[in-house]
Amino acid sequence: MPIYEYECRGCGHQFEFLLLPTNPEAPSCPSCKGQELERIISMFAVSSDGTRQMALNDGRKRADGKRREKAHADAEYERNHPHD
Repeated sequence: MPIYEYECRGCGHQFEFLLLPTNPEAPSCPSCKGQELERIISMFAVSSDGTRQMALNDGRKRADGKRREKAHADAEYERNHPHD
């Protein structure tokens, strides 16, 4: 099922719309409820086991980095604000 991107000509809001076979009705702007929409050319996405695994590994690396940064910040705070 295709997900289309639209921009409202009235307010400029950009949004995505999932076109379902059971609901072929044209979308309206979720911001101003306007009907004058322009479909935006967007990139397509490919999902496979390989791309999902790469995204998962990337997320884990970022989470590990944030944990290390937090541990470093906590240690620095303790060093600068000792308990009495």
